[in-house]
Amino acid sequence: MPTLLALHGSGRDETDLAEFCQQLAPQARIIAPRGPFAQAGGFAFFKRRSDRSIPAAEVVDQAASWVSQEGNANLPASGDVIIVGYSSGAIFAEALLSVIPKRFTGAILMRPEPLSPDSRFQVMPEKPILILAGTHDDRRRHDDGAVLNEQLVNAGAVVSLHVIDAGHGWARHNADLTLARSWLAAVATD
Repeated sequence: MPTLLALHGSGRDETDLAEFCQQLAPQARIIAPRGPFAQAGGFAFFKRRSDRSIPAAEVVDQAASWVSQEGNANLPASGDVIIVGYSSGAIFAEALLSVIPKRFTGAILMRPEPLSPDSRFQVMPEKPILILAGTHDDRRRHDDGAVLNEQLVNAGAVVSLHVIDAGHGWARHNADLTLARSWLAAVATD
């Protein structure tokens, strides 16, 4: 069973994805760090600009710093590590994948947004990635999932993109969990 690195969204904390990850993979070890920046009664892994745009280079630098300071101490030295990122946690997951793609077995990116429209990832051949975008997500552009999908595919990743009947929050009928479980089961057998 892989280790799950759970990255919460902005204004949340390290407990935010605990139940989701426990339901996703009950036997998995879950590592859930707290973002370092205080925001809206919670925390975030990075700060957006005042216009809500993403300072991509800064986020990538923060991801590199996180890996050298926190990641080496908290991530297992060997074995499978799958990132589970939600919202801005998914964006931070993208930054981690851009810094050290070989360190992670795959990623589940829920309600993501590309770091930038022209982001380029390091080569990550056959890396399995699940993207779960919401059709009614008012915090994302309608094509964010497709743009990110293309960026990751261009780097060699094997991406499963699902645009589901949801806003920015969890989908009805546990659609996020159902799709993530199915994806994880398929990845585990490959």
